[in-house]
Amino acid sequence: MTPLVVLIVAATVLNGILGGLGFEVALVKLPTRHSIGAVAYAAFARGSDLGNGIRVYPTTAISAALVTVVATLVAYVERQPTDLLFPLSIAALTSIGHFLATSRAAPIMLRVGKTPDNDALLSALLDRFARWHALRAALQILTFLLLLWALLVAR
Repeated sequence: MTPLVVLIVAATVLNGILGGLGFEVALVKLPTRHSIGAVAYAAFARGSDLGNGIRVYPTTAISAALVTVVATLVAYVERQPTDLLFPLSIAALTSIGHFLATSRAAPIMLRVGKTPDNDALLSALLDRFARWHALRAALQILTFLLLLWALLVAR
């Protein structure tokens, strides 16, 4: 296995984990706020997303993005064929897009941590967070799929 393929495998694994985390939050955790209420969900988020999540999510996201970008740069330096450069380049762009969406979503979640237990205030914040998170989860999953494509081409 070449160093480039090792990088693509690592990027795929990390982005698969990140995409799975984003998928679970978007389709399992966040919808729960509608059944348990914003105050109860905020208490949960303070313990999970703003607890261990404050270390796990950024570490995973930064690692995934770095390895994705490095794999793409290595492919360009090695003058790999366009069939490989295309999915890697788009994966690098979607990874950057994920960070842009996170730059909008993360401050909202941090505000949830500091907002008083007021249903109206928390509902508005969580709704805004859910919209930005949906975009970032979609970008995470797209990055993973593009890296799978790159793996198929790189074999």
